[in-house]
Amino acid sequence: MSPADAFDRRNLVTYASLLCGVGALEAAWSGHARTALGLVALAVVADTLDGRFARLFGDDPRRKALGVQLDSLADAIAFGIAPVVAAGSAFDAAHAGHGVLWILAAFGYAACAITRLGFYNVSPDAERGSGFVGVPVPLAALVLCSVSAARPSFPAFVLVATACAAAMVLPLRIPRPRRAGLLVFLLWPLAVAAMMLWR
Repeated sequence: MSPADAFDRRNLVTYASLLCGVGALEAAWSGHARTALGLVALAVVADTLDGRFARLFGDDPRRKALGVQLDSLADAIAFGIAPVVAAGSAFDAAHAGHGVLWILAAFGYAACAITRLGFYNVSPDAERGSGFVGVPVPLAALVLCSVSAARPSFPAFVLVATACAAAMVLPLRIPRPRRAGLLVFLLWPLAVAAMMLWR
């Protein structure tokens, strides 16, 4: 098995999530904050579906393990880095006199996201069963983007970002969405994406 084997059809949706994350970064850097927020929301949709898509092509243990690692790395970009860059663009934090405060808040969020992803990479049994421990990184990113789209005051937004960061690493029990819950979790990011991308 070689790195080229990762370019497998079962990982296509994971790469779609990564594409949305990279697109969100480029959009944010180009000053298109709404597009960036919408692309992060689309990445959440892809991340919700990628495991189910991969299972359509069998359950090879080695390819499954590789897919898990690819998913985590894609999540680090799409949900650890892209949301705070998009949010910073939405609030124009650097030019509104909030540069240092936002850098600290963004770093805290990204650090908690990366820490959570890293922890569960080496502790795969920690989230087996009916729930998650701590808020999943895609959900935190979706909350952050949804609040950014609502444009609250900047101090209120920093509090939300800090709360999302803490929620990712605190030992909170979060049930896995099933059926109706999963449908809601798909419709929510789709609604955010629609509002941001097709205005």
